[in-house]
Amino acid sequence: MKEFLLNIDRRIIFVFVALGVIIPALTSFNLPIKPTPNVQSIYDTIEEVGEKNGTILISFDYGPGSMPEVQPMALSVLRHCFKRNVKVVGMCLWPQGVGLAQQAFDTTSKELGAEYGNDYVFLGFKTGFHSLVINMGHDFHGTFPQDLPGNNTTELPVTQNIKGLADFDYVLCLAAGNTPDGIWIPFGQERYKFKFGLGCTAVMAPDQFPYLQSGQMNGMMGGLAGAAEYETLVQASGTATEGMRPQSVVHLIIIIFIILGNVMYFLYGRQKGGAQ
Repeated sequence: MKEFLLNIDRRIIFVFVALGVIIPALTSFNLPIKPTPNVQSIYDTIEEVGEKNGTILISFDYGPGSMPEVQPMALSVLRHCFKRNVKVVGMCLWPQGVGLAQQAFDTTSKELGAEYGNDYVFLGFKTGFHSLVINMGHDFHGTFPQDLPGNNTTELPVTQNIKGLADFDYVLCLAAGNTPDGIWIPFGQERYKFKFGLGCTAVMAPDQFPYLQSGQMNGMMGGLAGAAEYETLVQASGTATEGMRPQSVVHLIIIIFIILGNVMYFLYGRQKGGAQ
């Protein structure tokens, strides 16, 4: 038995991992999700913006490959904004984000009765990256004279009083690439000193903590866990909360196998040393 536990066939581990994904996906049980301070900070900021009926800018800088992690963040944030009467301006630095952003706006606006032009505006994608953000800071209407459907931004209630990036009460980047630390922070937040938050994939999150510590970002949602935490805060469970069940169970299985392997190796090595 000892030799078996020390030399478990990797296929057995694969079976346990597969069951750890399949069973939670087919059953319904709730795991406690406690929002972290970085996620709570984004929520609190949007609450503050809602108290003064302010406006936020959301940049949808991700594509279909990161949709499972980042799209739930977009849906939760938009639900929160529309519930709190926060006006939203959406845009994309990635062309792949246009369809995902439209889908998020369509879903949440229908749910909560948000009206285009009065409650939200979508500018779509425009090339430029660094220069685009700089130009938006100087002259918003000159950079985006029209929204995606072709309306003049000077005539839409949401955007008519926005002269530059500093006029937004909050800027939130939902990203799967280098747009937060490569574009929005150095060419936007540093120049125009607006309040900035981030939602990103899990693999990106560790690299963003220096910007939290410096105060250049006031909050961050990282990966599926961050999305699930925000769903908890807005009390609207979605795919992120559902995805945390199999992810948590698989993590637990892996931890158990790691502990088991180390314990058996320690016991076996100790007995082997005593026998010699």
